[in-house]
Amino acid sequence: MKKLLFVGINARYTHSNLALRYLRNFVAELEYKSKILEFSINQDFLEILEQIEHTQSDILAFSVYIWNTEITYLLLSEIKKILPEIKIILGGPEVSYNPEDWLSKFPEIDFIVCGAGEAGLKYLLENNLNTQNEILRMRNPHFSEIPFPYLQSDFPEINDKYLYYESSRGCSFKCSYCLSSRIDQALQFRDLESVKKELKFLIEQKPRIIKFVDRTFNAKKEHSRKIWKFLIELDPHITFHFEIHPELLEDEDLQILKTCPKGLFQFEIGIQSTNYETLNAIHRVNNWEKTTYIVYQLMSFGNIHIHVDLIAGLPFEDMSGFERSFNDIFNLNTDHFQLGFLKILPGTEMSENAKKFGITSTKISPYIILKNNWLSFNEINKIHKIEDLLEIFSNSNKFKITLKYLIPEFKSPFIFFNELLYFLKANNFDLHTKNWQKNGVELKQFANKKFPDQTDFFFDCLRWDWCLQAKSHYYPEFLKSELNVKAKQIGKELLNSQKIIGKMKLKNIEFTISDLKRAIYFMAASDEFKQKNLPVSEIAIFITGEPIQSYILQENLSR
Repeated sequence: MKKLLFVGINARYTHSNLALRYLRNFVAELEYKSKILEFSINQDFLEILEQIEHTQSDILAFSVYIWNTEITYLLLSEIKKILPEIKIILGGPEVSYNPEDWLSKFPEIDFIVCGAGEAGLKYLLENNLNTQNEILRMRNPHFSEIPFPYLQSDFPEINDKYLYYESSRGCSFKCSYCLSSRIDQALQFRDLESVKKELKFLIEQKPRIIKFVDRTFNAKKEHSRKIWKFLIELDPHITFHFEIHPELLEDEDLQILKTCPKGLFQFEIGIQSTNYETLNAIHRVNNWEKTTYIVYQLMSFGNIHIHVDLIAGLPFEDMSGFERSFNDIFNLNTDHFQLGFLKILPGTEMSENAKKFGITSTKISPYIILKNNWLSFNEINKIHKIEDLLEIFSNSNKFKITLKYLIPEFKSPFIFFNELLYFLKANNFDLHTKNWQKNGVELKQFANKKFPDQTDFFFDCLRWDWCLQAKSHYYPEFLKSELNVKAKQIGKELLNSQKIIGKMKLKNIEFTISDLKRAIYFMAASDEFKQKNLPVSEIAIFITGEPIQSYILQENLSR
């Protein structure tokens, strides 16, 4: 029996490859011994090569995406030097729309299966790879006929990774930059009873998160509603991720989602731009008023994590237009604001119109835009740096209280990030550092320079942000103050006046004497901060990042 090895190289260790599991199960009835090996792009190239060689497989099937193209290049060049008889099959979106280029660059490739690959791979294997066609384009069965991709033997190995699942394939929208907009990507839904059965199986494995990869999960209302109701009723203490279109949500959807247990769902909403000329050019017309209303409604429920997307480099959006889109989307105040960049993917309408729009992009994946008719290379590069600041200071949620008060001091969020960028560049600041203390020092200096009459207030903001995430009772050097010592003395005297035995619970925060020894104490330096955040309390005590204010302690401990 010949050995068939499926190789997936993921962007991160926490990711898994759904496509390979579909392929494995679709050809399971054939006389081949199948195995899946998964790696990440951060692993050593020779280590990957060694593990592939160790299997001594007869056939090697690669799943190729924009994130693993470069390491795939390396492997293709070397595999047949150590396994000269192995047959190599490539599939995936990265090779489906330019297969001739791949074959010309790498004669080591024996076959390329284009598009949804289940039928093409099965045809090859059924015919023992005896075909003169190096490129296979075959019509797939309806999605409902494709077997469930997972096996019990896949677990528990992938339990600590993202589990990907799709209840539909294709997309009803025709966004010009997306491969799912192609006419060969017909929208097909899986049978609802099968979806429920498959989800129950996945839930039983107790993963941390299940990510639906449906391009627009709520494209068919009765389908999405029944799945949401099913999961809400089960409430399995797992997070489910969905990509949705906000304008397709109706009052009935909102009523369902309002009942969702906190943490069960998270939504990714691709807004991409608020410029109507831009949206028309990419075939993504949005009603911004309705989008805003729906996002605000979802945020008001307080139970669903909301992630919104903006794409830089789209047609007809110059720097001022991009700035408006940035401000519009940032001001939604969602849980996460993802700033991405246009990628010119082979096979998309955007790729065909690149010359028309004056688009220059990188020659190799991820084909990211360098400039177009509306944005210069320097402007695109500036937006990249603003993206870095957005991740460091905003999306990290580590400076939440400081940004809450600092950003409104500027004319717009974009102007804030722009001015912060100029300040940090002048200080030769590393825009990629994740060190909170280094970032905090710079933010403190920036706030002091811009608002010298509010130094105490922003000092308090940064101290509060530190307390929310500190793992011990100390303050970093740049946040040290006599107030910290005074607050600790008051807090300890208050707590020592009471006899705490075992565990105690206040404001749903459970703690012990040991927790109190590691607690961090806060007292405001400015009246403004005290009025806004500690109106009836002298100090706050942070236990594992959660604040308990002194008036609550006095009220409860005195009983």
